[in-house]
Amino acid sequence: MNTSAMRWLPAAVVPVVVVAGAFAVPAFADTSPSLPEKSAQQVLELIADSSDATFSGTLEQSSDFGLPDISALTGGSDSGDSGVSSALELLTGTHTARVFVGGDAKTRLQVMDTLAERDVVRNGDDVWFYDSDANEAVHTNLAALKNSDGDDGLWPDMEFGEVPPTPAEIADHLLDGLDSSTDVAVSDTARVAGRTAYTLTLTPTSDTTLVDSIALSVDSETGLPLAVTVAAVDQDAAAFSVAFSDISFATPDASLFDFTPPATATVTEKNLDPADHPESPASPDLADAPEPTVIGEGWDSIVVLPAGADGALGDAAATNGDDTGATSSDPTAVLEQLTTEVPEGRAFETSLVTVLFATDGRILAGAVPLEQLQAAATAAQ
Repeated sequence: MNTSAMRWLPAAVVPVVVVAGAFAVPAFADTSPSLPEKSAQQVLELIADSSDATFSGTLEQSSDFGLPDISALTGGSDSGDSGVSSALELLTGTHTARVFVGGDAKTRLQVMDTLAERDVVRNGDDVWFYDSDANEAVHTNLAALKNSDGDDGLWPDMEFGEVPPTPAEIADHLLDGLDSSTDVAVSDTARVAGRTAYTLTLTPTSDTTLVDSIALSVDSETGLPLAVTVAAVDQDAAAFSVAFSDISFATPDASLFDFTPPATATVTEKNLDPADHPESPASPDLADAPEPTVIGEGWDSIVVLPAGADGALGDAAATNGDDTGATSSDPTAVLEQLTTEVPEGRAFETSLVTVLFATDGRILAGAVPLEQLQAAATAAQ
C-alpha cells in the first residue's frame, strides 16, 4: 500500500499490530519480581511521566502474521526502494536495532541488517538517513515543519525502508485511543532487560475482533515501556513483539548524535516544505484527496478509503490479478501475489489485520475478519 493510504490507516490499524495475550509473559522477560501494587491508572500515569527519559539499548523485534516468506516476492532486502516491500519487511522475520535517546531532540536508531546497517540520526532540526549497504545518505532539516507552537511536524518518510518502532512509540498509539472498548488492568510483574516492570494488559471487549489482548511491560522506576508483545485470536505464537534486550538509563554521549557520512557516500539534500508534507494542512494533495470514513466502533472499526484515495496501486490491487509481466520488485506485483481474489475485489489477510481492495476502487481495512469487510463493502455501495 502506498504512502497516501498510510496517511489514514494508522489511526485505526496501528493499534492492531501491537497486541499480546492477557497472561503472556513479554519477550525477554523472566521471573516475576515483587513490586508495590499499583492500579492501572497509576501505571498509566507512570508511563506519562516517562516522556523525558534518556536512555540507550538494544531492541529486538519479531513478527508472525501468518504470512509466507516474502523475500522471493520483494527481491530480498536489496531489491530497491519499494514502499510495499519496506512495509512488508516488518511483517515477517526478526530485526535488531540500537536506540539512543539523549533528550533535546537528540535520537539515533541503528537498524542492524545482515552485513549492513541503516541509521536514522536526529540532532535538533538536523536529520540524517544512512544506508551502509547502498552507501547512500539523505540529509534534511525539520525547521520548516515546525508549527506556531514550536513543535515538530511528523518525521519525513523513511528513504531506506521501515524501522522497528520502540515500545514507547507503540504505547503512545495505543494509549491515545483508549476508550470503553478496552479493559485495562495490571495483570502481572516481569523482569525485562534486567529491569523490574509492571505488565499493563489491554483487552478488547469485542468478541469479533482479530485482536486478543495487549500487554505493555512498563519499567517500574522510570515508567518507560520496555516491551510490547502481540498475539492474535486463535494463534499460539506471538504475532508481533518488540522489546529491549538490554537498556541503560545513562544519558548517551552527545557525540553519538553528530553524524558525518563516509566520504564515499552519495549524499542527497532533501528540502522540506510544509506544503509538500503529507500531513500538512497546507498540502494540496491532502486537501484534494477524498477523506476516509469509519464504520463501526472500537476494535471493530473499519476504515474505508474512497476510490481514488490510493491512486493506481489501489486500482491495480482491485483487479482480478491478471499477469501483467511486472517484476517481483514492482509494488503492484508484490501486492497482487499477497492478495486473494474474492467476489468484492482482492483481499490481504494477516492474523491481525485484514484489507479489502474493492473492485470499485475503495480500500477497506480493520482488525476484523474478511467477512466483516465484505459485508461493509456491500452495504456501503
